[in-house]
Amino acid sequence: MRSMNFIKNISNLNTLLSTKVIMILSVAILLLSTSCNKFLDVRPEGELPEKQLLTDANGFEAALFGVYGSMNSRSLYGENLSHNATEVLAQYFVCPGNNNAVNLGAYNYGFSSVESLFQDVWSKSYSSIAYTNNVLKNLERFSPQNLEYYNIYKGEALGLRAFLHFDLVRLFCENIQLNPTASGIPYSTDFALKAPKFSRLDTVYNYIINDLLEAETLLKDDEQYLTFPKNNPSTPFLRDRETHFNLYAMQATLARVYLSKGDNVNAALYAEKVISSGKFKLQDKTEISNGISKGMIAPKEAVFGLYSNKYFSTVKDRFWLQTSFYSYDNRSNISIIYNDIQGGHDYRWDAFFKLPASQTDKLRFSKLVDPYQVNDQEYLRPADRIKGINLIRLPEMYYIAAEALLATNSEKARNYFDAVISSRGLVALKDRVPAVPLTVNMITDDRYKEFIGEGQTFFNMKRLNLNITDPLMKVIPASKAIYVVPIPKIEFDYRN
Repeated sequence: MRSMNFIKNISNLNTLLSTKVIMILSVAILLLSTSCNKFLDVRPEGELPEKQLLTDANGFEAALFGVYGSMNSRSLYGENLSHNATEVLAQYFVCPGNNNAVNLGAYNYGFSSVESLFQDVWSKSYSSIAYTNNVLKNLERFSPQNLEYYNIYKGEALGLRAFLHFDLVRLFCENIQLNPTASGIPYSTDFALKAPKFSRLDTVYNYIINDLLEAETLLKDDEQYLTFPKNNPSTPFLRDRETHFNLYAMQATLARVYLSKGDNVNAALYAEKVISSGKFKLQDKTEISNGISKGMIAPKEAVFGLYSNKYFSTVKDRFWLQTSFYSYDNRSNISIIYNDIQGGHDYRWDAFFKLPASQTDKLRFSKLVDPYQVNDQEYLRPADRIKGINLIRLPEMYYIAAEALLATNSEKARNYFDAVISSRGLVALKDRVPAVPLTVNMITDDRYKEFIGEGQTFFNMKRLNLNITDPLMKVIPASKAIYVVPIPKIEFDYRN
């Protein structure tokens, strides 16, 4: 009876925030193992934790894995906020005849399937946020003295809450640099049935930053748990910290938030914290060319990613196969974007795309396709090749540092940028003859190549208020109509 009442209360909470009640997820027993591969194999895809479950470490860990599982859904980072909706908005992909993709690419947010898609994003995001708030509410009954990893549980939950709200802001709100007093979103901090009120955009940013700063202090032990090269702790929950919202994911998200806000000083500060930590390294051109991170959480570079054993089937159907009205094709000038350059060969071209075997085949986007699964060679998978979705990778921190420092320390900014392009096979700007000064446009262009399929480019375009060039080379002027996805109508219907 208690279980049924809890499910009912969660459903009511979600209904206040969206049209679709998220029906999830049985409570599973978390089978812990010191073996990395066995641990990942039994990691739950998602759980709806009861209050009664959160009485010990196993309960809190299961609840946090439930949050990650919820984020893994196709409504969020399992599809829409990684390789689908946001990437069509960034004009990477086309699918003629697919009404959803065509209308997404035309920014027709009122089209029924597009409207439904973003309603799902809104709904599932607030469901995931509700689960973080449940963890935080239950932690109020504990302390570091009676729960060994209390600080980590609280830090992860606070960080995930901020991370989810920030992506909602980036999608559904105006550019804060253009209108800081614009309407924001509800910032949900309580596990309760009453819907939180809408806050002003700058206020929401402050909430996000405050949660992240508190989480940063709580996760300081990640300095010892997360190492390079990786040396996993024996405690199962502390293994593979790149699949958790760890200390450096916190700092990287702060770098994102501050850059979006226009605070270049703090953006550079936090990007440099991640870079200088020594916990992550840029892959070199040989590793890029060999595709060591294709379709998985990037070895060396992943600051934060979601473990997923379902992502492969989603991206295989979307990009590897060629199914009419479903599979996506690359924009027509994609080869020029990667190859019409001065200063070397861009090894991302070799790594991210599968060249056609015959004239009847099309160029396929293969960056997200796991070679061990597509070739039925799971038995060859190394222990550090974790199935999943990259949400923050190290190169972004170099781009942020470069852009944030460009006006005050152009040489240091160029060095950060050169580190990325050199690792991808290109000649550093400072080594070209004559040497080339760095510009924001160069950073933007390289970001476009680096983050294809990862859901970040549309947000970067919005932050810079850029005009967008569609696959037919038509320039779409920057505007609120393009960059601000309408908040689902059902949210206001329920409030009224």
